[in-house]
Amino acid sequence: MNIIIFGPPLSGKGTQSKKIMQDFAITHLSTGAILRIEKAKKTALGISAAGYSEKGLLVPDNIVSKIVESCYQDNKGQRGFLFDGYPRNIEQAKHLINVLQKEDVLINLIIYLKVPKEVLLERALIRGREQNRGDDKDSDIVIKRINEFSQFTIPAIGYIKETGVKVLEIDGTQSIEEIYAKINLELNTPTYQS
Repeated sequence: MNIIIFGPPLSGKGTQSKKIMQDFAITHLSTGAILRIEKAKKTALGISAAGYSEKGLLVPDNIVSKIVESCYQDNKGQRGFLFDGYPRNIEQAKHLINVLQKEDVLINLIIYLKVPKEVLLERALIRGREQNRGDDKDSDIVIKRINEFSQFTIPAIGYIKETGVKVLEIDGTQSIEEIYAKINLELNTPTYQS
């Protein structure tokens, strides 16, 4: 089972990903988490990526695609993957599909958490204070990230959907439990059981 979870920044992708990973024993490939680890280690990749993310910009495709492909190769043979934060645009979507096709692997489902901009901005202020994340405290950076999601990632969802992948759209303003109940119900259908 290979899933991509999409949603704008602060839509709850990380929270839902943890639940999916625990309940379905699939490998979580979170580009955000990987980039934060690289940044903390002060690797060349982490420093380069931090320069972009601190300005609210997306990390360039070539850097992110290399990271995802490397993580995928390192974890090949697992029960499945949950891609979180990747792909963020059509070029990255093409890259992911090509990498998986070489292994005769398909994307089975897209989960798309939809959340209005006003709610995302509220969540950013709260997370910025509670977790001391500078990128969430600056509303200009948050707005830029939301706009980039709309401009680049929503077309990537459409691109992957055109390949025949089902999209499960969920109202991301619901409680964590309500959102996960919908995801869990979908993933427990015979379609995704191996």
